Amino acid sequence: MPIDPSMLEAFWTSTTMRGESLMFLEAPDGRATASLLFPPTRGLSLTSATGQEAFEEGRDYAVDPAAGNVRRLQGSRVPVTTRAELSRLAAAEDDGFHRRQVAATYEHAAGLWTGQVPARSGAQLARTSERLRTSEPLTICLTGDSISEGYNASGFMGAPPFQPGYGELVAGALERATGSPITLHNLAVAGWTADHGLADAERVARTAPDLVIVAYGMNDAGYADAADFAANIGALMHEIRSSRPQAEFVLVSPMLPSRECGFVVMARFPAYRDALARLCGQGAALADMTTLWTDLLARKSDFDLTGNGLNHPNDFGHRLYAQMILALLAG
Repeated sequence: MPIDPSMLEAFWTSTTMRGESLMFLEAPDGRATASLLFPPTRGLSLTSATGQEAFEEGRDYAVDPAAGNVRRLQGSRVPVTTRAELSRLAAAEDDGFHRRQVAATYEHAAGLWTGQVPARSGAQLARTSERLRTSEPLTICLTGDSISEGYNASGFMGAPPFQPGYGELVAGALERATGSPITLHNLAVAGWTADHGLADAERVARTAPDLVIVAYGMNDAGYADAADFAANIGALMHEIRSSRPQAEFVLVSPMLPSRECGFVVMARFPAYRDALARLCGQGAALADMTTLWTDLLARKSDFDLTGNGLNHPNDFGHRLYAQMILALLAG
């Protein structure tokens, strides 16, 4: 479904946070508090993640502007989750986790974000940038795993507010902003790793892409070191360029999984990011979600950002992916 373009405004340039996700986890003393990314100055509203229920300050929650926290009040309608419930919700593979989260919109002071800020990659992605600047058609092919397929975006799950995954968000936003007719081929498959992507390179090339978004790493982190991972991504790029030499690439380093995601080796994520950065240059740019997620987690909980408690982004997380890629492509 169409999304309000303001929801894709890069949060690091704005003084309005829109739809920031929170999850209220019950502490041993029965209290439940969630952290906002920024101290709110005014206008904080809190709704269910589905958008179907609005909560009331003073009845359902209290705000501590100085600390940037929201506290759930006794008898509140705001959903609360116990630690014991997290594993069950993660294993359910339905929209139960989504329905335990809420969305906060509020105004805040300017210049508060000190974390990752992506720069536009006009020089690295010169052909793509020029096609967008002149409103020419652009074909994008997305190759990746379940995150890129759209898992745990509400639209993918068939739950309100029916937001699509980040690939569709990027394509729709570029078309609106530039007037370029955008064709998106999403070839991502749940469970895939970079070696699957390499094996699928011919199919990617057959879509005649102007831009290829390559987004692997979450599943690779269970078994592959950075050198092997980078070798597969580099070979994938080479195979596509052999038949589509003008194709340009956005290489996406993955979000961080939660601490409950036991099959991954966490140290591999920054190593993957660094390996992908070394593959970038003329015709290839890095969308560094790994650093962005690390910076967000300095303030936020894992469970504020994940859509399944483990290794997929929620609606807010998919918008963060889109904001990062859009910042590279269109500023």
